Amino acid sequence: MIELTMLPGMDGDCMLLSYGSGGGMRRVLIDAGRSATYPLVKPVLTALGPSGVDLLVVTHVDQDHVLGVLAMLEDPDRVPVGEVWFNGFDHLMDAELETFGPRDGEMLTTALIDQKVPWNRAFGRRAVEVGRTPEPAGDGGVFQVVAPDRRLLERLAPTWVNECRANGLIPGVDPRPPAPEGFEVFGPVDVEALASTPFRPDTSKTNASSIAFLFEFDGVRILFTGDGDDPRIVQSLRPTAEAEGGRLRLDALKVPHHGSAANISKELLDLIDCPRYLISTNGDRHGHPDPVAMARILAHGGGSKELVFNYRERAEIWDVPELRAKHGYTVRTAPEDDDGTVTLTF
Repeated sequence: MIELTMLPGMDGDCMLLSYGSGGGMRRVLIDAGRSATYPLVKPVLTALGPSGVDLLVVTHVDQDHVLGVLAMLEDPDRVPVGEVWFNGFDHLMDAELETFGPRDGEMLTTALIDQKVPWNRAFGRRAVEVGRTPEPAGDGGVFQVVAPDRRLLERLAPTWVNECRANGLIPGVDPRPPAPEGFEVFGPVDVEALASTPFRPDTSKTNASSIAFLFEFDGVRILFTGDGDDPRIVQSLRPTAEAEGGRLRLDALKVPHHGSAANISKELLDLIDCPRYLISTNGDRHGHPDPVAMARILAHGGGSKELVFNYRERAEIWDVPELRAKHGYTVRTAPEDDDGTVTLTF
């Protein structure tokens, strides 16, 4: 049994994966959105019982993924966390986790050390990166890291402190740039024209350091991408896709970077056979999902697919009968009384 709940991560990610068979279930929390996310998801986490969260994956240090984690760790009544996967500064340099000094005074690093939360234990306390396989938890779940690689991690290291302020790391400034103009301002969308827009990959060093992994349990595959680097993910998936006849079978894809045009390419979509695309964002700050990214999914994401939005407002502009009929998709979104939350079973 697999259950995946997209939680109200605001403009970020917060997802709870539960899987298992028989009487035992394993829970994986992937990011925790903004600070305001935590009060909304705390009842969900508390309901898990005394075992709490078995694994917390903090994909990277952008504030829309990590501030909710900080809020959770600051809560004296938080649920237990069995292990955390997160790449701190020393991991960028591929050093084994040690006691951090002033250079590594970021709040999350400090909280994990102070609270003695097991950190990257499954990776021998080293970096979570391509080419390293986590120690099996013995529950049948398989995790394959598809991003980042050593090059992408080391690229971030020299500018770690400056990136805190420039790219939303902690501690840092939380700017509110105006949302980009979307197609809804100008009228009906031309999917074919948007989908043909040349792909220009994300240049953010923090996004490139994002942990992405392919999860498999009981024959079900879900690709969790964080804000991951499209070329690196493509490179990781290609061998398996070629071994399966050209396309990697997936049951769901967490659309990278909330549907940014710089993080999902036709090349990636051509490598997968996927019936379900998950878009996690309320659109604040950056106006995600980007119309170009959505058009690529409609044009190249398979003949029959479901788009799953955890915020109703972001779904409305795509829930158009003519578009659905032409491009072969359905739309699922949060219920009216629980905007931000969608639960899927596999």
